[in-house]
Formats: sequence, structure tokens, C-alpha cells
Amino acid sequence: MNIEKGVSRFEKVNYIISVWFERIAIAGVLGMVLATMIDVIGAKAFHWPLPAGTESVYLCQIIGIAGALAISKIDGRHVRIELIDKLRQPALGIIHAIVAFIGIAFFILLTWKSFDYAQSLHMNHEVTATAKIPIYPFAIWLGLCCLPMIMVLIRDFVTSILETKKR
Repeated sequence: MNIEKGVSRFEKVNYIISVWFERIAIAGVLGMVLATMIDVIGAKAFHWPLPAGTESVYLCQIIGIAGALAISKIDGRHVRIELIDKLRQPALGIIHAIVAFIGIAFFILLTWKSFDYAQSLHMNHEVTATAKIPIYPFAIWLGLCCLPMIMVLIRDFVTSILETKKR
């Protein structure tokens, strides 16, 4: 029973963190919409497109997509294979635990490589072509956004193991 209480607390904390990341992701999507709107209106009405409009859109995409990773997993908006869900326990729990473990390993690797890449970008002073915006903060953002996803997958792993043990 203590493990289940710990998992529940862990899940609540991770949900709060994931919601904050989602709010930043929403701001990124709104920034993308705003940049596109200004670019199109400026180009069509005033013959003056937004300088670095494309750069601002793809940087906002990074903010939006990475920030929504964990909350979309929590809300069940990720792709699932329903064929596997028809299996019975303990096979279903074992498969879910394996998938969660592989996901944890993948997102730990992605986090590590994102921070490594950010350090490389920072040391080489890499910037965007037109607006000269530093790129390394966006790689750091990607790495940070992987952390709540790792926490979600850890919860999935533990829950799958507990479900398998119950049956």
C-alpha cells in the first residue's frame, strides 16, 4: 500500500510540472501563430514580410512540441497499439513494463544528448542565420522537457509491475 501512495504522490507532482511545461508549450504555439500571421499580413498587405519569420516559427515549434510531450502522454494522446491491450495479465503488464523501460532509456539518452548538443552549440556560438538568435537555449529546453516524460514513464513502469504482481 505504501508503494501505491508513493506512486500517487509522484504522479501528482509530475502532473503539476507537466502542466507548467504545457503552458509554456501553448505560449510557443501562440507565438508560432502570431509570427505566421504577422508574416503573411506583412507580406501581402505591406510587401514587407516579418524578418526572420521562418526562424521564429521553427523555434516556437520546438517550444510547443517539446513542452507538450509529458502532458500528451499523461492524457493518453500518444499513439497506442490497441491489439496489445487485448492480451491478458500478466503478459499485458510485462509488455507495458518493457515498453516503459525502453521509453525511459530512450528519453534519458535524448536528455543527455540534448544537453550535450546545447553545450556544443553554446561553445561554438551557433545562432540562427537571419536573426542571430542563439540556438543552445532551445536544445536545453528539449532536454528539460524530457525530464517530466521520463517521470511519466517511470510511473508507467512501476504501475505495470504492480499490476503484474497483483494478478
